[in-house]
Amino acid sequence: MIRIEPGSFLMGNEERITEALQGPKLLLPESDWDERPVRRVTVSKAYYVSETEVTIEQYRRFRPNHQGGGKYSPYASGISWDDAVAFCQWLSGKEGKTYRLLTEAEWEYACRAGAKSHFASGDMAPGHEWANGWGVKNMHTGVPEWCFDWHGAYPDHEEVDPVGAATGVARVVRGGGIQTDGPNATVKGTAPYYRRSANRAGMIPSFRGDHDIGFRVAQGEAPETKPAPIEVPFIQQGVKQSAEYVRSGPDPDRPYFKQRPLLPIPPENTSAEAIQTAGLHPAILAHNHAPGLVVCPNGDLLAVFFSASYFPAPHLRYPNSAVGNYEYWPNTAFIATRLRYGSERWDLPEVHYDLADVNDQTSLLWNDEGTIWHFTGGVGLPGVPFRVSKSTDNGATWSAIEFPQLTGNVGGHYPQPITNAFRDAEGNLYVASDGVGGESLLWSSADNGKTWFDTGGRTGGRHTAFALLKDGSILGMGGKNTDIGGFMPKSISRDRGKSWQLSQSPFPALGANQRPALIRLASGRLFFAGDYQRVDGKQPPGVTEHGAYVALSDDEGQTWKVKTIPGALPHRSHAVPDFPGFKAGHKAGTLGYTVARQAPNAIINVISSMNHPAQHFEMNEAWILASDAATKPHLRPGGEETVRQHQENYSHGKPRLTWNARIAPDGRYLLHGQETWYYPTGRKQYQVTYHDGRKRGSETFWSPESHKVWSWEHRADDTSVWTQWWPNGRKKSESSWRDGICQGVATRWDRSGKITRQKKFSGGDIAY
Repeated sequence: MIRIEPGSFLMGNEERITEALQGPKLLLPESDWDERPVRRVTVSKAYYVSETEVTIEQYRRFRPNHQGGGKYSPYASGISWDDAVAFCQWLSGKEGKTYRLLTEAEWEYACRAGAKSHFASGDMAPGHEWANGWGVKNMHTGVPEWCFDWHGAYPDHEEVDPVGAATGVARVVRGGGIQTDGPNATVKGTAPYYRRSANRAGMIPSFRGDHDIGFRVAQGEAPETKPAPIEVPFIQQGVKQSAEYVRSGPDPDRPYFKQRPLLPIPPENTSAEAIQTAGLHPAILAHNHAPGLVVCPNGDLLAVFFSASYFPAPHLRYPNSAVGNYEYWPNTAFIATRLRYGSERWDLPEVHYDLADVNDQTSLLWNDEGTIWHFTGGVGLPGVPFRVSKSTDNGATWSAIEFPQLTGNVGGHYPQPITNAFRDAEGNLYVASDGVGGESLLWSSADNGKTWFDTGGRTGGRHTAFALLKDGSILGMGGKNTDIGGFMPKSISRDRGKSWQLSQSPFPALGANQRPALIRLASGRLFFAGDYQRVDGKQPPGVTEHGAYVALSDDEGQTWKVKTIPGALPHRSHAVPDFPGFKAGHKAGTLGYTVARQAPNAIINVISSMNHPAQHFEMNEAWILASDAATKPHLRPGGEETVRQHQENYSHGKPRLTWNARIAPDGRYLLHGQETWYYPTGRKQYQVTYHDGRKRGSETFWSPESHKVWSWEHRADDTSVWTQWWPNGRKKSESSWRDGICQGVATRWDRSGKITRQKKFSGGDIAY
């Protein structure tokens, strides 16, 4: 054990990363978002730190059955945070001293040993077993190491003995990345970029098994600092639990169709500089893809995308030397947005969760009779086909993320959930996932998710969409990367996914940047959505239509009534000048990676991706069955003009939410009048005024201390000004928006009022 004396240091990094550390793809030249802002941190008390990581031999004295071995021998790896903490408790009892994990600040302080460079050895990583100036070894090599803290954003002020946030999704990992594979070797956690003193990774604390994470121990009393309060995303606050009006909607016998943007610009297809200057979270990136969609029990829609970047250099819009799709890199995150029931506009996207330095990719949301399941994927975690968490309160809170326990033989697969999850008549769970190449599969659970198994069969297409048929068989439609005579394959399983019968469907085959949707409607019909052409423009013989379509089947997928979607936007490469990378071979509309879900009011919700921006379509079956000319909605006479007041209370009886709403002439439930949220103390948390589902006038969010956090000024011409505030009352950022697109000058200030960024926007991006 090596004694570390008290002192202060600058924690984090804002220095540009050299190309030698980034690798050939120039991934993050200005480092990860979670390394900023740099601030002074004081470690006020001396502590002892182990010279090296805990070894396999040492760990086996605590856990004799630990397998050990691996590339980091003699140091223990594959250890969960929970087990590392248990080891410290065991060792404390054995020796009568206090052993624990280092806080993140203590780890970086001991790692730097007074150095301000990327590594304690300078700007290049040292060799293994090298000791820094204070005698501590392997902090830039060997196993990545658990720290005590929950991973979260850094504050913008000096700290003394910080211990991280009060709670979170992942615990901090230092000394290396976590991802162990990927399309390019530079994404691996062993790359020098992830070995820097300031680099932060994060992982679910229960994660154990075939991974590289180990730990070292500290000896000494833990800091008594209070954990930092967590910042709950806005989309998880003010969530109504009432489901009283969820069946209010347009007359199901009259055609109804509506279209709106789902995501704003930025972040859609813009630079990191534009995203951050406009005021969005720095973890949100430009390429928002593979979404999940769910209709919550309260009628809200919740969409979760994974967010990656086509623009790795924040100061350059389209860097010629760094063009590429970064879907598989570790800087991805899941972002979420909510369309509150009765509102006409989706909330701004926020970070749903981010396992730092881990690939966060693809999202599947499913409402299982009131419980929302969220399945996510991502490469780089061996033996993990997907991750899962749940919500029983309409997405206001979520359970801890878990990895599935697999049983039986596991065949070739890709860790990428697709669009469907469902139960069969016996209650067995099924989750759709990509297979290898042009295949898909179903994972199944017979014990409500405690254990999972590979059903064994593989369908005829990647990204296959699934539905349970009335006779108990399973239908798989389409996918991409395969075709039968230019058409999508149709797959049928009569043995719960063990085998599949393939035939030709009537729909054109899909390719890159495309994924179809299939669901069972409340009426009993099947609903399907896709594109008439591949993204490169190719179509099978006899298909002359262009754009995107939806379809209904009354005979379990034997025949279909097809209708073109009006207003579907083209691929984003035609909307953004000189867009890097993939260029679509046509200018027709596309749904891209699409998802469909039906609400209790019979409205079918379809969302798109790969557009500029992503779109949300509402429709009913009557619209699909009507003639092509019947594209306009019909009003439903006899709407309830009376505005009704509603209220939900805390358990102690004080109001939590109050709002006003009415039933519009077309039958829709619309927020109308003032809505107010309250903290448990009774202080006002949020207030806005709606007019037929649209926000008007002032919209304000306050902290528990009644400090203004942010505000909007919504004008009648659909322009809005978004202002964020520092706790001292000074402006933090300000930007102007129209119809979800940032326009005009956007400005950011520091706490003192000094301008740190100011850019002019045009069409949602910086006007370079």
